[in-house]
Amino acid sequence: MTWITFIPFAEATGRLKVSYEKFKRPNNTIANILSVHSLRPHTLDGHVALYRSVIGHSANKLPLWYLESVGVHVSAINQCNYCITHHTHFGGLAYNGDKSEWATIAGAMVNDTAADVFEGKMLALMGYAKKLTQNPSALTEQDMDTLHKAGADDGEILEVNQVAAYFAYANRTVLGLGVSLDGEVFAT
Repeated sequence: MTWITFIPFAEATGRLKVSYEKFKRPNNTIANILSVHSLRPHTLDGHVALYRSVIGHSANKLPLWYLESVGVHVSAINQCNYCITHHTHFGGLAYNGDKSEWATIAGAMVNDTAADVFEGKMLALMGYAKKLTQNPSALTEQDMDTLHKAGADDGEILEVNQVAAYFAYANRTVLGLGVSLDGEVFAT
């Protein structure tokens, strides 16, 4: 499951048990990316707080499935199969259209062919996420102008910025600590 010691859900006590109970899935499991924080429960709490404010917050204007697709794309760039798998699954749950359409979108994110499934603002924002992931120091104010011309407002730019930044963090947590899908049970 990981290269470092972790405390399984069934063995958690104290603050960790409280956090695990709060963050468990409906099927009474905890994601491996969260279990890896078990030696420092305060980082688990921080991870979930960041995730929920960036991805799943009701004040976001961009659709959840689109934000999940940004996460899949960033994870593909970073070669983080754990996050690709997770967020392809959860993006599919959030997608309101035909599930085969979601599979096509997710595939395009993994294969870096966003232009096959997006256009206009959505394509421009995905390009921004890619540039932010690959070469953040190359971004300039002109990139913001390009996004505005494509129809993105500053709030939408901020949402994509934060999703890409969160996934950079999550990918490095997973890849840097050897978090795997071993034993992972997805909730539906």
